[in-house]
Amino acid sequence: MPIPRKSIPLTAGAALAAATLVVTVCGVGGVAASQPDDVKGMKTSVPALPAHFAQQKVQWTACGADVTPDAAPGAQCGWVKVPVDYAAPNGETVKLRVSRVPAKDHGRRLGSLLFNPGGPGAGGAADVANGNWQAGGQARARYDLVGFDPRGIAGSGQIKCPDGVAQGPENPPRTVPEAEKTYADATRRAQACRKASGAVLAHMDSVSVARDLDVLRTVLGDAKLNYTGVSYGTFIGQQYMKLFPGKVGRMVLDGVVNPAADMRQVARLDVKTADDAMRRYAQDLVTRGDDRLGATAGEILRRLTELGRKLEREPLRGTDGEEFTDATLSAYLATAVTAEESWKDLTKALVAALKGDAAAFERLGAEMTGESGGQKLTPQEEQAEENVSLSMPAVLCLDSPSAPKSPKEMLDTADAFARQSPLFGRYYAWQMIDCATWPIAPTGAVEPIKASGAAPVLLVSYTDDPLTPLANARAVHRQLDNSSLLVRKGQGHGAYAAEDPSTCTDRAVDTYLVEGRLPDQAADCPR
Repeated sequence: MPIPRKSIPLTAGAALAAATLVVTVCGVGGVAASQPDDVKGMKTSVPALPAHFAQQKVQWTACGADVTPDAAPGAQCGWVKVPVDYAAPNGETVKLRVSRVPAKDHGRRLGSLLFNPGGPGAGGAADVANGNWQAGGQARARYDLVGFDPRGIAGSGQIKCPDGVAQGPENPPRTVPEAEKTYADATRRAQACRKASGAVLAHMDSVSVARDLDVLRTVLGDAKLNYTGVSYGTFIGQQYMKLFPGKVGRMVLDGVVNPAADMRQVARLDVKTADDAMRRYAQDLVTRGDDRLGATAGEILRRLTELGRKLEREPLRGTDGEEFTDATLSAYLATAVTAEESWKDLTKALVAALKGDAAAFERLGAEMTGESGGQKLTPQEEQAEENVSLSMPAVLCLDSPSAPKSPKEMLDTADAFARQSPLFGRYYAWQMIDCATWPIAPTGAVEPIKASGAAPVLLVSYTDDPLTPLANARAVHRQLDNSSLLVRKGQGHGAYAAEDPSTCTDRAVDTYLVEGRLPDQAADCPR
């Protein structure tokens, strides 16, 4: 039974890498960058970079199949070398895979616009090279679009985990012995990652990636960083603003992560987001007069909660013989209920499950995981998904210090979450198991970023973002010294230059990127 595993930025609120000394932050080539506004808890004790990093010349060539089999016309690819450990810049290095599509209006070129798609664990080199991300029309004309695969991700020295990484268990433990067994298995997997991946695994934190961005900025010849980050890419952008406020150019943070929320707070917000989506789904059924799950939204929610409790005691069997448990139901709901295009098929599956038939969920799962009909994932897409799966904990677990630290604490946390939300609480709580057992201590702290002295930035969000809720963008808007917030009405994740484009959103963002003119402090787009 293909159970969809939802890629959620559980520690999307994780923050800065830690150290104890307050010292001058050094930029590329040994030039001192501006002091961060609050260096408490940051990896600021780093020496000046050797000059050869800043003096690199990218050898741009046609993009090969290792980046994308479908490179856009004019796309170019190359490599940029950075230190694995900025505290020891003469030690090991890692090569970052980069791509670019030159500005269409070269005579009025404004510089480079770097792009990161988030994850964490997603690479951006392919997205730019194959035209999957193109920015808005005005920005595309005036900027070289530059994608990069962050350290340890995709083409940039991908980490290795022979046994994969721990994910939320399909049947979350209910007892201490069960929790201990799950914890031990996750610990073994994580130790295997450490052994196979080498030194880079301890330096996957977002502060190191932000320093990489400054190397890229310098090598590309830009005085300031122009950047668009989506989802966890917004967290990387905020780290850059913290480290190098004087080097911030025009920065768009789309689908915003809140650095002042710890892992558990973010997980609780994920639970609330799923519960809210569940209520919208139930109300939609009532509005449309579909009473197969109940006559009122309250009745629908009660019946589904009761279904979950029944499945805990008496699991159904799928046609493949696998158990369909309450945890299975939570996994399907967490993915399907936050995507309105899945609601029709979800209703069919839930009606069948209430009658004791789990087969419809197998079909729904195949649709959502791309295993049915013409939606089968290409080898490149499958590899990209595996990259994200392996890389996500490597980044998150360094960035956030707040995961449960023992089997008993995991169990108690899951019980508390389940009391908050019987349908989703336990499922989301156990997503923290990878960071609970990660073999490298976190280097982050949880605190807001002010970025005093940085140029104004533009925050963008959907009204209904199932992965990085609008509440995040509003919180960061309050935290930053100088920002505007643009809100696009509707459901989605990544509102600018989206697959479903918004003329209003794209025009406003392009105006900022090209002219430097921000929308009002709080602006709205109807779609």
